[in-house]
Amino acid sequence: MQKCLPLNLLEPTKAKERLLRETYLSFFGMVEEALNRLDGVKSRAELHNETYEDFRGKYRVASQLAIEAASYAWSIRRTVDKGIGKCVVRFDGRLFSFQETRKGNPVLSLRLNHSRIGLPISRDGAYRRLREHLKEGWKATSTIMKRSHKFLVVLRKEMPRPTIRTNTMGVDMNSSKIAVSIIGNGEVLKQAYFGRDLSTRQFLFEERRAKLQEYRDTVSRGKAGLKLKRLSGKQRNYVRTTMWQMANQIVKLAEDLDANIAIEGLEHLRKRKGEWSRKSTRKVNRIPYGFFRHALKHVAEREGVIVKETRPNYTSQTCPRCRHMGRQNWKGYSYFKCVRCGYEADRDRTASLNIALRAAPEVAIPKPYFVSQIPKGDAPVSGHVLQDEGVERPRQTHHELQAPDFSQEKLTSIFLRIDISSSHIAPS
Repeated sequence: MQKCLPLNLLEPTKAKERLLRETYLSFFGMVEEALNRLDGVKSRAELHNETYEDFRGKYRVASQLAIEAASYAWSIRRTVDKGIGKCVVRFDGRLFSFQETRKGNPVLSLRLNHSRIGLPISRDGAYRRLREHLKEGWKATSTIMKRSHKFLVVLRKEMPRPTIRTNTMGVDMNSSKIAVSIIGNGEVLKQAYFGRDLSTRQFLFEERRAKLQEYRDTVSRGKAGLKLKRLSGKQRNYVRTTMWQMANQIVKLAEDLDANIAIEGLEHLRKRKGEWSRKSTRKVNRIPYGFFRHALKHVAEREGVIVKETRPNYTSQTCPRCRHMGRQNWKGYSYFKCVRCGYEADRDRTASLNIALRAAPEVAIPKPYFVSQIPKGDAPVSGHVLQDEGVERPRQTHHELQAPDFSQEKLTSIFLRIDISSSHIAPS
């Protein structure tokens, strides 16, 4: 398993800052040149043989930096169409190390283009977190430098082999929520939702951003632009934190119910965004599938839970009881009703159940369970619990409490009170 942790440095001297900038520019130039030589190249090794000698003679950098530049260009070749605007510089174990001064202050030692320099490390929370990981058995394998000269440390640790579990959890990710269904022993053990608050918060972020963009274009460009930048950072941090929290909750649920995890193997979402409308693109961005999949796999690997990918085709159009497939089963934005057998459920919940069934096709779900998934009372179809999970009738709403009672007995008692009270009123 690998993970990246930030590493904050104290402000370097102007000479060290200049050396860092020169190293970044040299690495960026090698990456650009390697990308221009991709025509006819079929492997990473072939690109290395094509560029290594030229890079060593032209840029005069450390040999490992020339190797890393070609490797980085090969790794991003499918995501770059018209060149790159920035890159990251990776220093492997031969190019970096952690040292200490005579006074015991931590220093990051880097081998740059022409020399090796030491950069003092800030003893903040990020450094303490790095120390804790190193004590827990993590090993620092490389250091990454961004264009802004911010640094990340790549850590690696061998995790225990995941165990095969008896049950299966299907996870369906939509723009409004994440639906989860766990099956085993011939029945559905549990169904739940995650991420509803994230979708709502993302919608509020979008509204705020739209207002600030309008204000920036019409009234005050500088002030509104600064607020937009801050709001963007706040939104990004909130989404990433929530993604990690949901991943931990889902993996914990899988552990409690002894289940493997199955997700949809969605691909090329970024390329397909150009085919969608602007409204559809915003919906897709509310819950980023790629980042959630990364977080889920990372947490699952740490806890020894298996994550497998299944076919994403028609998971929300297929009936999990009779296997009838078609868009005729859609009865609204989030409602599913099979036109053949009458099975009813939330559409995302149906998709999560189909994902679990595809990951464990040998599990048979008994038909009596699928009589209906409409909860008792006035709860919506997409409620947190199902009819079979003991849903009680919800408390009366505000309108129900305020509604007058016009029954015959109630009207009779009202008229009697009026007659009794009117007899005590003196004539005018």
